[in-house]
Amino acid sequence: MASIPLGSDVPWQRVINSRGTISLRSGSDGHNVQRGMLESEGVVFDERGRVDLDRYLWTGPGLKRG
Repeated sequence: MASIPLGSDVPWQRVINSRGTISLRSGSDGHNVQRGMLESEGVVFDERGRVDLDRYLWTGPGLKRG
């Protein structure tokens, strides 16, 4: 997120790390807010707090994975 230009319309809550987890400290207010927002959008977390990147990873506009 640090490299995103100021004023960008990237929805911050959708940015997770390469392990499929939220980077904010687990249990922190920010972590809980981000997870809640993602879950309200239908994102499913496993028992280790990870999301399936094969299912949810966005590769960019018009790009296809694989």
